[in-house]
Amino acid sequence: MKKLNFLKAIVDFVWIMALISIPFLVFFIGYLVFSKNPIDFPIEMNGIEITVLDRNAKLALFFATASYIIILYSLFLFRKLLRLFQLKIIFDETTIFYLNRIGRLFIISGLLSGIPAFFFKLAEREIKIEIGSDSLLYLISLGLFFMVLSEVFKIAKTMKEENELTV
Repeated sequence: MKKLNFLKAIVDFVWIMALISIPFLVFFIGYLVFSKNPIDFPIEMNGIEITVLDRNAKLALFFATASYIIILYSLFLFRKLLRLFQLKIIFDETTIFYLNRIGRLFIISGLLSGIPAFFFKLAEREIKIEIGSDSLLYLISLGLFFMVLSEVFKIAKTMKEENELTV
């Protein structure tokens, strides 16, 4: 139980720090998207370095910001899920729903950030093959993990209900 409380404390801290950053991020990205002025400094988001603010760069920034906000919503749901675990509500429809929703949100976030980044690099003629870490693959894998975990919890819930009926 100490590990769960420690995880909840870390997630709560990250959540609070992220909430503080959202207004600044939305204002900054909103300014960049609607501004006609060139930028004097490079911006890097999700492995994309933007030095010229054209239509493709604005679109990539918009999708990266949307992906970040979806990640924050999934973090909010994860906090709620951890709270259910603290209350020892484990094999419940709400738990299964949260796990499945978090998985779907991670996949959507990965696609929202990865696909526009790929097309931005394609438009900039910066296509290169790298072997290493990629947030698109991590997010999709994490999303699939949460969805599989949701299915496991659903099976366990069914088995628990059947076991309670036979006793």
